[in-house]
Amino acid sequence: MASLLFKIAMALKALLLLASFATVAGKPMYSGKRFVASLFPVFKTGYTDTDAGSLYIAHRVQGNCTVINGDGKTYNIQLPPNVTVTHFDLPLMTELILGGYVQKRAIELECTVYVNLYIFNRRHTRRGSEAYPVLPVDSLSVRYLVPTVPHNPLLGVVAVSDNTNITIQLKSIRDCTYTFNGTTYKHGSEFTAVLGKGDVLQIASPILHPLMDCDFTGSVVQSNNRVAVFTGSFAANLEEDSTSDPVMSQVPPVELWGTSFIVTPTTTKERCLIRVFAFYNQTMFQRYISYYERTRVIDEGRWYDLDCYPSDSAQYINSTKPILILQIYGEYRRYSVFSSIVTPTDHYGVEYIIPDIQAADLNGFVRRMVITTSSNCSSHIDVEAQWESQLTTKHTIELTTIWAPHNLTVIRSDSLKCPFGVHVTGMGNQEMFGFYTTRTMSQVEALPDAVELTCSVGAWYVTIDLHKLSSAYPVAVSKNIYMANTYCPGVLYGDVLVFNFSYNDCNTLGKASNTSMTFSNYLTEYERDPETNLLISERWRYNIECDLPRRETNVMNLVLVNPAVPKGETSGSVKDHEAVISFYSDGAYTKEIMGTPLKVDLGSSVYVQVEMRDVSEAKLLVDNCYISDNNSTALPLIQNRCAANAVTHVLGHVDRFTRFFFEPYQLPINHNNIHVTCGVTFCSVTDFSPRCQSGCQKTSQ
Repeated sequence: MASLLFKIAMALKALLLLASFATVAGKPMYSGKRFVASLFPVFKTGYTDTDAGSLYIAHRVQGNCTVINGDGKTYNIQLPPNVTVTHFDLPLMTELILGGYVQKRAIELECTVYVNLYIFNRRHTRRGSEAYPVLPVDSLSVRYLVPTVPHNPLLGVVAVSDNTNITIQLKSIRDCTYTFNGTTYKHGSEFTAVLGKGDVLQIASPILHPLMDCDFTGSVVQSNNRVAVFTGSFAANLEEDSTSDPVMSQVPPVELWGTSFIVTPTTTKERCLIRVFAFYNQTMFQRYISYYERTRVIDEGRWYDLDCYPSDSAQYINSTKPILILQIYGEYRRYSVFSSIVTPTDHYGVEYIIPDIQAADLNGFVRRMVITTSSNCSSHIDVEAQWESQLTTKHTIELTTIWAPHNLTVIRSDSLKCPFGVHVTGMGNQEMFGFYTTRTMSQVEALPDAVELTCSVGAWYVTIDLHKLSSAYPVAVSKNIYMANTYCPGVLYGDVLVFNFSYNDCNTLGKASNTSMTFSNYLTEYERDPETNLLISERWRYNIECDLPRRETNVMNLVLVNPAVPKGETSGSVKDHEAVISFYSDGAYTKEIMGTPLKVDLGSSVYVQVEMRDVSEAKLLVDNCYISDNNSTALPLIQNRCAANAVTHVLGHVDRFTRFFFEPYQLPINHNNIHVTCGVTFCSVTDFSPRCQSGCQKTSQ
């Protein structure tokens, strides 16, 4: 067998890309450092009153926040250590009016640490209250499908930045109309507005309709910049019940919708409605309750309302495409109603900081928490409660209902395999609020504060600030932190751990497109067995990714190590034939790569032609090709005349030559010193024996 030996050496450049980014795999973000929200009208009686709003800031570490109120005034809030919830009362404001208009009244919160935010809004003396979690700005979007409650619906849009163009496609059942800027709109209408930073657009009826069903579920909000969207009612009621209570929720973007939900049960004294809302056409959802199941199909922007029978059972709902679920509960003739956006089960967390929301006067609220988790997980959740197992036709659920004391603000699971959800109801004197709590930032989500990524041409440059890392992982051990595997440890400089490896090392994966080359890898901390010091599991994993333009990627130098032309194995009377190899940059084999060394873009495929030097009555067959570096076992490219892996592609064979190409950037080897070795066979053109047949062979020649 003859060998064609080549060396591929990588020439690294000291060029930094302006655009680089890191990604973290995991769940959507409910914690953040910046929030925008608003108070909305709480209308219950004919008496004029003032609106009283409060912020409840849940935090794991100390820091500080700045509140910019709707009146432009700024307030500084300290988040003290060893305190999990900081309460800030907004100044009393004139009662918010109903109707449709734009007003500068946004509430902005900016913090130095990651927090979760809840808003509590209440008529100061005449009662009527609502409470709901707020999403961070980083989780907002530019397009929303809006669900609403059936009675006296209200829609609010809050602008994050100036020059925000809003378009609302209004849907409304019956003949309900809404006035905005002097123009009346009804079902099918579309209207636009330009908002500045801090502006709030509100759409609502100007008067209270006790039993008027003006549902505008399915309306679409679109904008050119991120916005926060809120939906609810200034006076919601249940069917055949004229008593009412305000409700409010923030509409999540579709990225936070889900396909699996547990709707918490009610008590027998309550009435409820479960509204299932679809984002895509032909969305099939199934509802499972204790002893039966039901299937429905709904289209984009449509919804289906379910009752809660039996009211004391949890309901498991899953779907084929993302859906949103809004549940509406109320006590008949008790002026107590709440609505909640249901959290998907795959957004459950292992830690929640739950504020004890109270009114400023003596009429406090009694908190009821319903905690739901998977089968055999209740023992991992640190609450003292009597758990109940509920078996549906599809899913086994463990749940408990507790009347929470004021000092119960943190609930945790000690197992990542046992996340849970928490629904909170606050019940006062003829008023009620309810919401699903948002999980605190998981430890891996806190890693972006500690990790800094710079994408250079040719190499990773990643730093981990161990001091910042300690806020998420207090006992992190730097010697156990690697890039992908134990062959790629970091170098410690003071409190900073540095990873500077080529894209060819540490099992980095590469993916090419027409315009860019994307490299992906991850950082991880392993846990070791204290007795054997052997690695036993991952403590955390943080994904990193660099996206480089193809023009900025590295250059590979292909060098013919042995320029002598080898002679191949011969068959029969065929003797002394020679083969040459050529490289091309295109699949048409028209652009030969010339020079010494041969240079090829790192993101490109290498097109190879193995050809007989002389023209005679012989044919050439490429039997095997291997690629290797100085430190690894050879990897086959062609084996027994077959493409040996997914990075090699045999394009064709004729008597005089064989053509194939391979993708070196996808090979898990050190690209700084690569050798490609090929073995060829020469046969007479009249030799049709098995060993002289072209094409893939099952056995070696």
